[in-house]
Amino acid sequence: MFLSTRQSQRTALMFLDLFAVVISFFAAIYTRFYNESDWQGINSWNGGLYYLLLELVIAINLVVFLLNDSRHRPIELQNPLEKLINVIKNNLLQAAFLVMLLYMIKQGFWASRAVVLALFIYNVFFDFVLRFFYGRYIYKENKKRSKTRRFILLTLENKAVNEIRKFRAGMGKYAELAGVMLVDNSGHSHEIEGVSVIGDIDSLNQYAEDKAVDEFVYFAKTDENREDVLKRFNSQSIPINIIPEFCGTVMASEYFENIGDFDSVRLSFMSEKNKVLGVNFAIANLWDAVQYIQRNIERLRGDYICFSNVHTTVMAYEDAEYRRVQNEAAVVFPDGIPISKLQKRRGYRRAGRVAGPDFMEKMFFYSMENGISMYFYGSSQETLESLKKNIEKKYPGLDVRGYESPPFRSLSNEEDEAAVKRINDSGADIVWVGLGAPKQENWMNAHKGRINALMLGVGAGFDFHAGTVKRAPEWMQHVGLEWLYRLFQDPKRLIKRYFVTNLKFMYYLMIKQ
Repeated sequence: MFLSTRQSQRTALMFLDLFAVVISFFAAIYTRFYNESDWQGINSWNGGLYYLLLELVIAINLVVFLLNDSRHRPIELQNPLEKLINVIKNNLLQAAFLVMLLYMIKQGFWASRAVVLALFIYNVFFDFVLRFFYGRYIYKENKKRSKTRRFILLTLENKAVNEIRKFRAGMGKYAELAGVMLVDNSGHSHEIEGVSVIGDIDSLNQYAEDKAVDEFVYFAKTDENREDVLKRFNSQSIPINIIPEFCGTVMASEYFENIGDFDSVRLSFMSEKNKVLGVNFAIANLWDAVQYIQRNIERLRGDYICFSNVHTTVMAYEDAEYRRVQNEAAVVFPDGIPISKLQKRRGYRRAGRVAGPDFMEKMFFYSMENGISMYFYGSSQETLESLKKNIEKKYPGLDVRGYESPPFRSLSNEEDEAAVKRINDSGADIVWVGLGAPKQENWMNAHKGRINALMLGVGAGFDFHAGTVKRAPEWMQHVGLEWLYRLFQDPKRLIKRYFVTNLKFMYYLMIKQ
């Protein structure tokens, strides 16, 4: 069926944009000249100028759509304000290109400013209206085709009846309760409210597979209750949706999402993966990533985690050995807005950016309360001294077992063995590695199983927390302009990386898809 794929939907949207701009063009011409007594000049299109103008408008519309609109969320997921903002952005770019081209070909003086202005206003209106109704149409079609999500409810026996009814009332017809797991009584099997109760946790995975279950859902009452449940089900590969009810943990609203009528926080246990240019990224957000590490710190000892951005992803695409190193990590988190946005466009609504510096900050706060110890390996001695001062000031009581700045050269076998011994003798749970890409990923891969702690390669995270490099304001981070802020800080080093690598990233995506 046409419009059944994302690509066909984008093609249809492109034709709607073209239709809107052509209608807007004729409306602008009519508005400008409708009361003119002599239509002779209009009938001849002013010596062909307005033929040229129409051709330019259509060409520019296509270019702007192909370059800019692909970065937007799918049309059916955009709210009306988001649609309007995107339409205005597209039309501002089109107007700027049009005026620039008209003056370049020395036609700017003859082109009617009123026509150009009216074209902009009409196109914003028509394009927004068409996108609004097209988005609603696609949303309704997707809902018709969307499969019913199947859940297993995790609950206490004395709460089961109420929570089954609550689930059915709040989730609607697009969710089905495939079973109930009583977290406080797993010794027998029966039915509650017509729903099968799973007899024991050992048979849970098989039951979930047989019933094609997508996710668990759990109504969390208190922090203590929640932690007991999550510890028990941490070994399961199926994501858990936590619906907080009087739950003490404070979480940012960005980590909540709607399932049915409920706000939920999802723990994926890193079970969802998606490849970008050959790199196997986890589908995660910052809160999910921190929760995963803190609950699996013992299991992950000796392994390593990568935070990969556009630059390192392109490097991995071009270098098979470096790609192998990244994919052998326990987890690869998307440390870049373009990657997380790409994951969302592929249908992973929960995908988010997990930036190394942000992850470090969250882990520092958590570790202050839970006694996770850490070791810092990398960067210069001056940076480490500043880092130590800032950590002692901002995170008092954080258990840091050592700071080490290795030489900026390859270590001999003896030097390397001595460094491994120092780290292991410290008893640290986490080793933060700040050697820069690709050196830090190669170092972690070479020391997998030799270091008795979880290694995390965070690159410039040392500099940000040391204060030697300033982080972009939050609003720039949220809109994806952190790269621009960093570019102004170090243009000589970063201009090639950002412009050349980003162009490569877009090109490789086009030829891969």
